[in-house]
Amino acid sequence: MRMVTRHVSTMRKMKEWGLNVRRKNLIIGDSNLCRFPAFREQHLQIDCYPGANFRHAGAIISKATCTTQPEKIILAFGLNHRSQRLPPTSVKQLQAALRATKLRFPDARVMVPIINFSPSLPQQERFALQALNRYIFENCESIETIQRDKFSTGPDNVHWSKETARAILSHWCEALN
Repeated sequence: MRMVTRHVSTMRKMKEWGLNVRRKNLIIGDSNLCRFPAFREQHLQIDCYPGANFRHAGAIISKATCTTQPEKIILAFGLNHRSQRLPPTSVKQLQAALRATKLRFPDARVMVPIINFSPSLPQQERFALQALNRYIFENCESIETIQRDKFSTGPDNVHWSKETARAILSHWCEALN
């Protein structure tokens, strides 16, 4: 069984976080990925960066090292853009992360999941995530959300339940295969 690599929480995210790609399929994203259960897929690497957003993703990827060139990459960072007041900022950061990924890993297929989020988030946060999701759907190779009845969060309305994490991991593994 393999486990998610959880990177340390830090205030110096851009400087202290790094990535060493060791598998042909890579999922990198925010703290929700830490909720994934142990997994059997031998060609899958999952790295979790608590508090990360697409701006951090671009920095992490641009300085990544590799022992294996990735073939497929899932960038799962959007939820931490929920409090941004200007949706174009989130979109620009996503675009920069995609450019950094294509520059660093030109042969990799890059996917961005449509962001699953709680309907209990404040209205302004839901609107920000809906705008980002619209951009992802229209401009990226996207992965659909899981079914609404399979999605739930903890009391903070942000972090996935164990059942949701299991369902999303399974759903994303299907997209990678």
